[in-house]
Amino acid sequence: MKYQVQYRAPAPPPPGVTRTPEEIEQEIKKVEAQYEKLAMVFIELPQDVMWNEPPVVVQWQDGRKIWTSSYVNDYKFNEDKLNIQFRTGVLWPIGIATLRYSNLPYQGWDLKPDPDGRGVLITVTGLCVTVTWLCVSNFVKLKSIANASTTALSEHFNKPYSVKAMVKLMRDASCDFFPDFDAHNHVEGSTPKEWVMERHTYHAMSFLSRAYNFQSSRWNQGAGYRTIVLQARENVDKKRSNKLQLMTVSPERATVLQCNELSPEFNFEPQVGLPFFPGLFTFNMLYGSVDARRMTFNMKYKLVETVFEMLQEIKPCSYS
Repeated sequence: MKYQVQYRAPAPPPPGVTRTPEEIEQEIKKVEAQYEKLAMVFIELPQDVMWNEPPVVVQWQDGRKIWTSSYVNDYKFNEDKLNIQFRTGVLWPIGIATLRYSNLPYQGWDLKPDPDGRGVLITVTGLCVTVTWLCVSNFVKLKSIANASTTALSEHFNKPYSVKAMVKLMRDASCDFFPDFDAHNHVEGSTPKEWVMERHTYHAMSFLSRAYNFQSSRWNQGAGYRTIVLQARENVDKKRSNKLQLMTVSPERATVLQCNELSPEFNFEPQVGLPFFPGLFTFNMLYGSVDARRMTFNMKYKLVETVFEMLQEIKPCSYS
């Protein structure tokens, strides 16, 4: 049976144009009359996908080999019941699309030792949800997802996966915290960093991840392509809480700054009397406590590489 009715509801009038109530009512009746010719579709959305934003309904146009929304009208999304309804003029295959990077740029991130074990906790706060992973040896566990719209991924909590398997698992559930190399072209507010410097910094952070707590900084976004700004503090002694210090990392050096996260203005003035640090790892060797240095040298290679792989996938310094 051939069925094809192409209709697009008229756009609202331009600003400044006024219409009488009779004209508005007549326009509504015309639209409703056209809608009666279209097929109405109801779809219950699956619970194993996170619907952070209203999904986009598309249909496959086989003649042109493209997905199109040209025949989709009167679209409605019920966030509470997680269903959609719309009218269409063609009986083509239907697809439901979501925005891949709906959680980017990040609102914040945190890397610290697991207080209950020998692993490392990574917490990232996106625009919609907050995700926490636990890296242990050569695998990673999904610990929690806060503010999720569905129960997606809950059956995978506390189960060990490789980093690649975790990435695929979360992407399939539309919970993508793993931007590709060109994602900065699609994410407004991203701050791509010089990739060699960024990779080297992630490796150093991985080595220090059982001895230090690293956090995001609000100054990082405006620091430019060649500078990473983050907060750091030793986290070896659970009974002693150190203050977070603001640090910059560039291709030339790592620096502890005089200003802090709460300073009214940001400046690059380093703390007086500190030696030259080529990077974060050397910073720990020359400035860290004996316990922090010992913890770093006792790090297991598998855990270092697992944390490094996760940071490489998440890219927190370029998207926060």
